[in-house]
Amino acid sequence: LISHGISASRLTVEGYGFSRPVASNDTPEGRALNRRVQLKPIR
Repeated sequence: LISHGISASRLTVEGYGFSRPVASNDTPEGRALNRRVQLKPIR
């Protein structure tokens, strides 16, 4: 985003790790689903 002109001061990063999985971590497929990045635009 920064390389496309968005100021770094307008970005925040939050990591949730194991606290907010979208799938079970018991299978390779579930772990793959949990390796994700979500962008939430806020105006």
